[in-house]
Amino acid sequence: MADRLSSAVPVAVPEDETVDTSLASRLKTRQGMLTVVAATLAIALIAAAVVFSVARGTTETADAGTVGILSEASLSAAATTRNSAVQAQVITEAHSLGVASVEELETSFARVEAATAELQQRIDRFGAALGDPAQIGTIKAETTSFIAIVDMGLDEMRAGRIEQSAEIIGANLDRSYQNLSVTLAEHRDAAMGFIAIAGQDAGRLADAARFLVLLLVPVIVLLAYRLRVRREQRRLELEHELEKQRLRTETQDEFIASLSHVLRTPLTAIYGFSLELVEPTGVNDPALTRELATFIAAESADLSRMVEDILTVASSDNEGLVISTAPTDPVAEVEKVLAPIRAVGGNIATCLENAVISTDPMRFRQIIGNLVSNAVRHGGPECLVVGRREGLGYTIEVRDNGPGVTASLEERLFSRFVHQGEDPLLTGTVGLGLAVAHLLTTASGGEISYERDGDETVFAVTFPLAVNTLSSAIEQPEPAHQR
Repeated sequence: MADRLSSAVPVAVPEDETVDTSLASRLKTRQGMLTVVAATLAIALIAAAVVFSVARGTTETADAGTVGILSEASLSAAATTRNSAVQAQVITEAHSLGVASVEELETSFARVEAATAELQQRIDRFGAALGDPAQIGTIKAETTSFIAIVDMGLDEMRAGRIEQSAEIIGANLDRSYQNLSVTLAEHRDAAMGFIAIAGQDAGRLADAARFLVLLLVPVIVLLAYRLRVRREQRRLELEHELEKQRLRTETQDEFIASLSHVLRTPLTAIYGFSLELVEPTGVNDPALTRELATFIAAESADLSRMVEDILTVASSDNEGLVISTAPTDPVAEVEKVLAPIRAVGGNIATCLENAVISTDPMRFRQIIGNLVSNAVRHGGPECLVVGRREGLGYTIEVRDNGPGVTASLEERLFSRFVHQGEDPLLTGTVGLGLAVAHLLTTASGGEISYERDGDETVFAVTFPLAVNTLSSAIEQPEPAHQR
């Protein structure tokens, strides 16, 4: 009976086990999805943190870069103000000796006033970017003191009190400039240090960004990487701009030091020999008197040429260089240049074809004067100026039998303030003669070059022929004007 009952009882289907298996599978799937979602959110949060860090770092780096650029710009403006004041002092002394004109004197004063105004404007912008009231107060106090000394010196110059202005522009101005420049340089260096550290942080963030790219959120990380690249590019641009400002400041400092020495030397000589001539107990020998007067005339001519070169460069930097081309007789203009040089003993031969060229006569004389002065001062004892037609142009060569320049300086020959070691390339000058000749020749539509022709040094400038002479440019040239 029991057996029958047991055989009659249906076998139970394990429904609970089937349900448990299905539920476990669903739970595992749900847990896997939650894990994926959690991982995605975690990575997304990390990516967001990276993006936020990059964005914040970019902002901080930009702020630091702005402070660095404005501090360097203020430092450059301070150097320009000091240099303008020293230049005005030199031109004031030159004016007292009759070397510089009233127009040049007033121009130098105007440059000082413009420089101080620019310095004040840059300091105000720098203070607004800095944001620290204590530091701003210190910088503005030093700036006010520095500008006050410049104004005092300028007032003494305008009043003609040269010794008093020289004393103010001397030690007092340099001391005040050093105080201000040290403070500004500290802010610049601090900004550069922050930018350098930010660059290291950017590298670490870049590594994190690459890790995220390999996982899940390429779009977000790519955006972060793009921000990082932009910040790096901005950092490099800021560093480049700071380096340019630093080099400009150093160049200005070197130039003003050389300028003060070079211009003061002929001024001292002119002043000393002038006293010998005007003293009641002075020389009575006519030959010696003529020799002293010749020396004074030669030094005055060199001084006038150097001052003119300085004013030309300043006009070019301020985009105020004016070139007024007109039909010009090169033979007559060259003779005007050579007349005062020959008057003080310069032996210069010429061989010039007649022609009419298109150039600015005044700038043409300045170009030829610089090249001839360079040849007389630094070339050999024999100097020859040759002029001839070549196609549609007119070429003037200044030849001398000197040794020329070294190969290392040949590529930089027409650059400003070219130096070899601690000495100017052109001893006794401010290193601007050839640079000004190149600047004016190019601005006048001509070309200038240097070469060695056998044992001779040759500087050549070429100017276009005037329009009314182009038709005859291919004809037989007229006889040369020789002397």
